[in-house]
Amino acid sequence: MKNKKVNVGIVLLFIVSVLTIASYKGLEYFTSTKAHEKDLAKVTEKSNPDSIDDVSTEIVNEPASKDVVVFSTSEYEDGHDFITDLHEFYNDTLCWGRVNTADYKKQQEKALHIVSIFKEIEVKDEKLYEDFISIENTAKKIIDSDDREAMIKLHRLFHDLDIYFNGYSEDHTFGVTSYKG
Repeated sequence: MKNKKVNVGIVLLFIVSVLTIASYKGLEYFTSTKAHEKDLAKVTEKSNPDSIDDVSTEIVNEPASKDVVVFSTSEYEDGHDFITDLHEFYNDTLCWGRVNTADYKKQQEKALHIVSIFKEIEVKDEKLYEDFISIENTAKKIIDSDDREAMIKLHRLFHDLDIYFNGYSEDHTFGVTSYKG
C-alpha cells in the first residue's frame, strides 16, 4: 500500500512538473511570438510606402503657391485641397492590400470626377501640368476598364504630389511625378 502511495505521489509530482514546464514554455513562446509579431508589424509598416502613417507631416519641401493650380468652378479651393482629398481617397480605398477588393464602381466614379474637374482647371507649372495629364489619362483607363494597375498608378501620382506639391517629407515617394519627382 505504501508503494502505491509513493507511486501515485511520484506520478502526481511528475504530472505537476510537466504541466509547470509546459505552462512556462507556453508563456515564453506566447510572449516571444507577440514580441516578434510587433517587431514584424513595425518592419512591415515601415516598408509599406502606401501606409498613411509613413508620410511625415513635417514640412520639408516648400509648398507650392496656391495660384499654381486655379479652378474656375469646383468644390476645391486650390490644388492643395484637390491633391490632399484625392490622396486620402486612394489611401482609404486602396492601401493595405485593398486594391484587390476595391469597389470598381466607386473607383470609376472617382475617375470620372477627376476627368470632369480637369475641364475647369488651369495649371501654371509645366511639370505639374504633365503630371495632371498623366493623372487624367490614367483616370480614363479606370473609366474604361477595371484596371487595378491604373488604380495603383493613380494613387502613387497623388501620393507623390501630396508630398512634393504640398510640401511634406520626401522619404517615401514612388518617383512617378515630373513635378519635383
